Amino acid sequence: MSETRQRPIHIPALDGVRGIAIALVMLSHFLLLDWWTDLHWYTFIQGGWLGVDLFFVLSGFLITGILLETKGQPDYWSGFYRRRLLRIFPLYYTVVIITWFATYFIEHERPAGYDSFGWFFGFAPNIAIGLKNDWSWHSHIFNLNHLWSLAVEEQFYILWPLMVYLLPRRYLLGLCVLLVYFSTGLRHITDEWMQTSMSRASYVLPYCRMDGLAAGSFLAIFLRLELNTYVPFDKWIARILLLWMGYRIADALWFGNTQYMATMTALFFASLLYLALNDDPKAWVRRLCENAFLRHLGKFSYGLYIFHQMFEYFWHDWFRDPLLHAGVHPVLAQSIYILLAFAGTYALARLSWVVIEQPFLRMKNKR
Repeated sequence: MSETRQRPIHIPALDGVRGIAIALVMLSHFLLLDWWTDLHWYTFIQGGWLGVDLFFVLSGFLITGILLETKGQPDYWSGFYRRRLLRIFPLYYTVVIITWFATYFIEHERPAGYDSFGWFFGFAPNIAIGLKNDWSWHSHIFNLNHLWSLAVEEQFYILWPLMVYLLPRRYLLGLCVLLVYFSTGLRHITDEWMQTSMSRASYVLPYCRMDGLAAGSFLAIFLRLELNTYVPFDKWIARILLLWMGYRIADALWFGNTQYMATMTALFFASLLYLALNDDPKAWVRRLCENAFLRHLGKFSYGLYIFHQMFEYFWHDWFRDPLLHAGVHPVLAQSIYILLAFAGTYALARLSWVVIEQPFLRMKNKR
């Protein structure tokens, strides 16, 4: 086998992949039942929440790639955690502290138990949500429940660098396959533990969401071992898998969700990511992911993700309620709400990029 080669540090198509993920998530959360008469179609189109799974696949791919390329270097551990801390912690803890301040000093509430802010400060709100088997309550002003997905990723960062450090690449590849294979079974076991089907716990607990992260990690190892050179018609296989999983996902969204959904979306988005990395600049998936608008969204995706749900109550008060009272046609009202909620979220994301994120990102390459 030929020597593995390092992939480019920055791949434009990956910004577009982030853009697709955040666009799906925002569209899902900006769809409001108030303007939908058909619950079936509402549930189907709201399936954009699967964009969270795309974030997981992309994170697995990028993080594993970084770890593989720094393995053996003196700053393998310190460099990795330093970069992750500078990227995630500043904005995360800014919004958690703001919400904590609002809850304690403006609302004069004292959330306790699974609703306690201790879970957020400990980067474990998903654990609290899972144990409670319901979304947590913490504020009437700001909503932080969506931070569960960031907690899953941070928990992944605790053990995965050790796995990459200890295991040869081929064994690591096998571990990824096992994680994808057993995730659905673990979700079923969690449902039995919670004595309910499709429990909140099986959606947010870290061991139940490993298939997306593992699928992305598999792809990172697969490409660095150049195993794709041994697979004939690899792009066609990826296209067929993309279409087949897309059909299965659409079927599940229309007829009812199943615990296989996360595994199907992991394979679907891993196929999308593989095609986005196509060496052919004319390939349509790569061209889609290199779209300037999607790449722009991808650049600010972290702030967009944080703020689109954090300010949900504001978007309702400022945009939804006036539109409802004005009696605007449902289709027009929904469209206006999406545009206004996006505009508000985008403005906050741009502000956080300048004030919070970018200053800390500049520190990542300083010694």
